[in-house]
Amino acid sequence: MKKIIFIAMCVFSYPVTTLSETTNYEKQVLKSGEKEIHYYLLKNTSKKTENLLVLIQGSDCKSILNNQNIMANFSQILPNSDILLVEKTGLTPQTGKENESALTEDCPIVYMQNDSYYERVDNYITVLNEIKKDYKNIVLLGGSEGAIVTNIIASKIDFIDASISLNGGGQYFIDDVIYSIKNSVPSEEVEASTEGFKQFANAVLQNQLEDDQFPSNHGKNWWYEALTIDNKKLLESVNKPHLVIQTLADINVDVESSEKMMNDIANPNITYKTYPTLDHYFKDSSGNNHTSVIVNDIQHWYTTIKVK
Repeated sequence: MKKIIFIAMCVFSYPVTTLSETTNYEKQVLKSGEKEIHYYLLKNTSKKTENLLVLIQGSDCKSILNNQNIMANFSQILPNSDILLVEKTGLTPQTGKENESALTEDCPIVYMQNDSYYERVDNYITVLNEIKKDYKNIVLLGGSEGAIVTNIIASKIDFIDASISLNGGGQYFIDDVIYSIKNSVPSEEVEASTEGFKQFANAVLQNQLEDDQFPSNHGKNWWYEALTIDNKKLLESVNKPHLVIQTLADINVDVESSEKMMNDIANPNITYKTYPTLDHYFKDSSGNNHTSVIVNDIQHWYTTIKVK
């Protein structure tokens, strides 16, 4: 079951040069109560800017500085902008630096104990409240788990300009996992795997996961939140322009549930755009990457909302 769960939570992660080796950035530490929030502000080198792009990574056990793909593909969404990256609690620039994906035994326990959607949301909002006075336009972008984090933030604050969520799936995470099982394991194993995950999910909801158990590198707080967050309710609460992108050849999240959910949402702030032939990583059936198409479409959408 563990392998199946991991498939359902894949994020943008490829073996490329790390951000920390290629980009000048300012590391900042913000104290919030007894906690320290580590974040990185990448300054536009050409001129002072009024634009801030906030990039929100997915569920991988890897420093945001070592998730180069999100920078390589999406840093130009908002031209002439500074870029904000917020580190997950318990991770350092060394986490995931040597390997394209951290193994379970390499994932810091302190990270797995503290990791949660809402803890990440609180960190982002705390940092944004600290620096928002310096920017006129703030745009959020997140993929996979980062898409849900983006949706939560966008449902909570009103000082952002716009937000984009990529491949966040349907209304409930359990449906995403079951959809992934049905589309990624041998047919003869689907029933047993599905039942196994349902039993696991029920144990999580009954608070039966121990403090030292970390299935797929996540602790009981993360799992409880993942299984109880209502993505539809979040999107219905967004009050600024928000673009939801879902690739329909994605087998990591429930695209059928996503379609139904988006058809039921009547929020005029939401724009929904699909790509029928692309997978979770924006690749077609031949393995060709079409991220540039996604980026161009996001930029076009942002231009249209700015002129309204």
